[in-house]
Amino acid sequence: MKELTIVEKDRVGLLADVSGALGGKKVNIDSLSVEVTPQKTAILRILTNAYIKAKRVLNKAGFKVMDTDVLVVRLPNKPGALAAMSRALADEGINIENIHLLNNEKTAGIFAIKINKYGLAREVLRKYL
Repeated sequence: MKELTIVEKDRVGLLADVSGALGGKKVNIDSLSVEVTPQKTAILRILTNAYIKAKRVLNKAGFKVMDTDVLVVRLPNKPGALAAMSRALADEGINIENIHLLNNEKTAGIFAIKINKYGLAREVLRKYL
């Protein structure tokens, strides 16, 4: 899956402009993360099942959009599951650069993970994919 990232100077209405551009072209946001740094830089991370269209729409609206591969994994919803998964990656020298919970169900949590060694991480985490 691809994660779209927009890095802009923070301002009032930024999220409204981004989500409005996507919504106006019928692109649904499946997951969204927004962070503002102390230097007032906004970082928006977007997951959508229409990432090619979303990137085109956002570029046309004047946003610089980067896309990166993320792994979507399903972890058992029990204590220690995240620790076991992250330890398996660490033991192989794989760094987790970004992780966020997409959905938390009774039996499992669905996470999107950005890592530095995508191919190796897919192999290490194949039981969670």
